[in-house]
Amino acid sequence: MVTNIISQERLTKYLVAAGHNPDRALALYGWNIQLSEAFFPVLSAAEVSLRNIIVARLIALYGPQWWDDPAFLLQIKSGGKRIVKTARDKLVTTGAVTSGRMTAELNFGFWVKMLLPRHEPVFWASLHADFPHLPGPVSYAQLYKRCDDVREFRNRVFHHEPILHRNITAEYSQIMELIKWLSPDKAIWIKQYSRVMTVVRQKP
Repeated sequence: MVTNIISQERLTKYLVAAGHNPDRALALYGWNIQLSEAFFPVLSAAEVSLRNIIVARLIALYGPQWWDDPAFLLQIKSGGKRIVKTARDKLVTTGAVTSGRMTAELNFGFWVKMLLPRHEPVFWASLHADFPHLPGPVSYAQLYKRCDDVREFRNRVFHHEPILHRNITAEYSQIMELIKWLSPDKAIWIKQYSRVMTVVRQKP
């Protein structure tokens, strides 16, 4: 029975997509897993590229221990301070707290929030100098929205939610474009490891 493999609540979305054919619903479920897996390289590339640019800016503004700087903590307010403190306290128990370890410990959502509108005059007064590959017509608001859209899609993938109803080609194109905005070389490099479009063509 399909319901022995997938809960009824989760199965419903796949049954609807499969025209209530249980066998095809199960095939679509498996395809969704493969599709989510295929997105991992490009989502990882987008996240790492973004956080590296942001960390470079934070170091320039607040020094190599940016996470402890009072001005930085004031800027990110109480919610951000709690996240940073939690990450720092966790790292203290396992060794030295370094910029590299802090960068890896903080999640994608944290880094996207470093592009919130209120941070623009403080962190990003020279946006195109800090994001040198960002096309001229792309505004700060558009960069933030793109990063937040990718974050939302990434969370669906990493939390094992269905993505088969999304426009997969468009999602892939937007992620690749974001990587290109952040690092054209990385966009070229990561594309060879992406199987997204191959898996799209294998849809049951």
